[in-house]
Amino acid sequence: MGSGPNTALQLYSIRTLSEPLPEIVRRIGAAGYDGVEFAHRFHEEPPKDIAAALDDVDLEPVAVHADLPEIEAALDGESDLLVRCRTVGCDTLVIPHLSASEFRTQSDIRSLSYRLRDVAAGLEACDMQLGYHTGRRTFRPFLPDAVGKLIDETPIPAAVGEYTHQVLTNLRVTDQTTIPSETPMWNLLARTPPAALTFEPEVAEIREAGCDPTALFSLGGERIEMVHLRDVAPIGPFRGYTNVPHGEGVVDMEAVLDAASDAGVDWVIYENELDSDPTAKIDHGRETLEHLLDESKPSHSSTRLPATSS
Repeated sequence: MGSGPNTALQLYSIRTLSEPLPEIVRRIGAAGYDGVEFAHRFHEEPPKDIAAALDDVDLEPVAVHADLPEIEAALDGESDLLVRCRTVGCDTLVIPHLSASEFRTQSDIRSLSYRLRDVAAGLEACDMQLGYHTGRRTFRPFLPDAVGKLIDETPIPAAVGEYTHQVLTNLRVTDQTTIPSETPMWNLLARTPPAALTFEPEVAEIREAGCDPTALFSLGGERIEMVHLRDVAPIGPFRGYTNVPHGEGVVDMEAVLDAASDAGVDWVIYENELDSDPTAKIDHGRETLEHLLDESKPSHSSTRLPATSS
């Protein structure tokens, strides 16, 4: 591994690949990645076979994505998740997403922070680390408690409540270069000890929320060990964003990599939600990460990313 960030692939990006997980791991190692981040299939296939595949290609298990209730159940002895992690040599569990209801108000985030601190303490006792993969809701300003309560108590679809929050957020004037103190992200950082919870920025989600992804690196400091690279483009006012090939959307990939390198981030992780050939994604991801990491060095000037199908 080099002196800069190491490269990894998030397996959820190639979830349509039907091969056994150990064979997929060998593919990723052969493609030249340094590590792999596991998702849903890790919870289903034989961990000893996965461990053997990792050893065969000298690939590091960067982290395992697992929902918060699943991690809590594992700590209570109700699943073999922790055993699986130990078997493959992975010491980091990352929560990939949380419910919108966890983030609406100051009261919500206070309750969530207590819950995360308890889980982190349980994992620490097992020599494991807890992380959170940052979603766009984490960067939207809190709603007033009364509004959050109204949304929770009104019998409307969750998507409508989410849309309402998005509209209210878009109507507020914010500075994209900072993470405001009235956001869940700022409060999670303030309410959880640095040793308890690390953060995995998902740069497309941060950009969708109206923030500059590089702002989180200076705010999070050493609590950011991994970063997810994905790109998006807007599809109209209040209509959200759509996935696009890396380098063709609104995420400034070069700026993100510069900020990540300056912050000493350990892992740059390729994520691709486009509906395209999963085997092609493996190769494109490695080429893209190599290019971006090379561009983050001062002696280069080209910014053209490898082409990919959409």
